[in-house]
Amino acid sequence: MDIENPVYPGGYYSLMRNLEHAERPFQNAHLVMPPADVDLAALARQTVTAEPDRPLPEGETDARRKLHALELEFDGDNVLHLLHALTIALLRRRDASEEARQLFLRIWREQGKFLAGTLSVRWMISAATTFGDHGDTIEQRLGGQGLSMLFDLIKLHDSERRQSGRGNDSGFPRVRGAKPRDGLAFDMDPYSLENGDLDINMLARLWRLSEADAVLRPLGFRMLRLVMSDRKTIFARLRRYKRSPITPSH
Repeated sequence: MDIENPVYPGGYYSLMRNLEHAERPFQNAHLVMPPADVDLAALARQTVTAEPDRPLPEGETDARRKLHALELEFDGDNVLHLLHALTIALLRRRDASEEARQLFLRIWREQGKFLAGTLSVRWMISAATTFGDHGDTIEQRLGGQGLSMLFDLIKLHDSERRQSGRGNDSGFPRVRGAKPRDGLAFDMDPYSLENGDLDINMLARLWRLSEADAVLRPLGFRMLRLVMSDRKTIFARLRRYKRSPITPSH
């Protein structure tokens, strides 16, 4: 269906072309995969030593080139972080192997607590996205998708908000007698900053999904605790407008 004057030039056709390009399958992925029974605990104790000048295959989509790029990124870090990132990179492409999927899930099954405590936020978001696409259970898939979108939208929203020059830990002041406020997109009703529970229920549902799955739990709890404790997100700012503490509804 054609969209008149689309926000993104070319509409969804151009967006899908961009996504399909990003998802081109890797070649020779089997050459970068470790044995299925690799000792993950041992990898967590080993350090990545990158070789910047190592000769590489010419093909742009050769998995060995991606591994080398990740080695440069994780130089000096532990090898488990590198392997975790590699499985995510492989699983983001079409026709990824079941071996890569099983290794990603095994890493979180056996080393989830370690990863949740040591990964950067960037790689936690990537892990959540991968759970959403490749999880074993409905909780892993729904929870992963929800956590990924939650953090992506925080990043989008708060990056745009920075243009105002106002600190992200500071809410906008209440202005009385000002000109009428602009309406929301799609003619949606504005959210009640004082009494609404949209934010509360969104976070609670994600916590429940994370709590229900032992493999997702370390990642979900870590990410949601960040949202609960960091004062620079829209969720912390929303709490400033609430008229009363959270109380159970009847």
